[in-house]
Amino acid sequence: MIQMPDPSRAVAEVNRAYLDPPQGTAARLARLTRRLAAQIRRQYLSRLRPGYVRQARELRRGECRGCGSCCDLTFHCPLLDENNRCKHYPWRNVSCRDFPHDAMDLRLSQIPCGYYFEEAPEDGDVRIPLTKYGLRELLLFGGLSVAGIALSAIFLWYLVPVFALALAFVLYFFRDPQRKVPATPRILVSPADGRVADVGEVEEKEFLRQRTVRIGIFMSPLNVHVNRFPCQGRVEAVVHRPGQFRAAMNPEASSVNESNAISIRAEEGVDTQILVRQISGVLARRIVCQVVEGDSRKRGERFGMVKFGSRAEVYVPLEAGFELAVQVGQRVRAGETVLGKFKE
Repeated sequence: MIQMPDPSRAVAEVNRAYLDPPQGTAARLARLTRRLAAQIRRQYLSRLRPGYVRQARELRRGECRGCGSCCDLTFHCPLLDENNRCKHYPWRNVSCRDFPHDAMDLRLSQIPCGYYFEEAPEDGDVRIPLTKYGLRELLLFGGLSVAGIALSAIFLWYLVPVFALALAFVLYFFRDPQRKVPATPRILVSPADGRVADVGEVEEKEFLRQRTVRIGIFMSPLNVHVNRFPCQGRVEAVVHRPGQFRAAMNPEASSVNESNAISIRAEEGVDTQILVRQISGVLARRIVCQVVEGDSRKRGERFGMVKFGSRAEVYVPLEAGFELAVQVGQRVRAGETVLGKFKE
């Protein structure tokens, strides 16, 4: 007999919906789809991301109820033998403790096992590693490439590699990998992937209105183009400026190219204002920024991208006592590479 969980016992809020059977065919199909996605994701994490699985185990709270719901696509697996192993899959240990449960897994499968997360690694919110900021291009160019592959396979097989390369480039350009954001206090991390093109002192007259250290980062078409917050802080202003489309590697692009400036009040033990500027390039013709005045973000959080080659800049007031940790020519990664630290 299936042992249903006792609703009176503590169940994480994210799991409560599982206790109520879905109403209607669409709801049942939606739940089945989520649970199938959860199974695929668990297999991926178990085989390819053992480090992340260990991290999720350390962060999760609560206790396993031995419900066995993690072993199969059924609502529960009641067939546990005397050794607490599933009779459907005798080679598999079905204890929830041994499965890669994380915040995303609980949302997909909504297992009533009592686990919950006070905090979760970044992967807990991550799906397919492609950025949402490129959804339109992914659907358009990716769809055309897939259609080209299908038609070429039928009529002109020798064109299949051309469309396959086009699809690979679209997927590669709009990739959005996970990053390990450092927890060290009073630091700034890179807002973009790429190469440090220039570092120097400039007068920032529009927002900071003082002498600043400017760090320019060039993003080639082969870099990840998702931008991230360099520090925890509150957005004080977002200003888009139309302009030209000169080569983003040139420092002059900062003053003449189309750009988007984000003024941030740092909230990490230092009271100062930081400026981040997204700058278009020769190929880049669209700047995406999904923050507005008043928003608060954590260090390393995504906020937008510049599509097809571009430049990102960080301005820090000289009076803030900022010690640089990068140099011209150095490769940096968004949300991960430390640009420098504020003095105590």
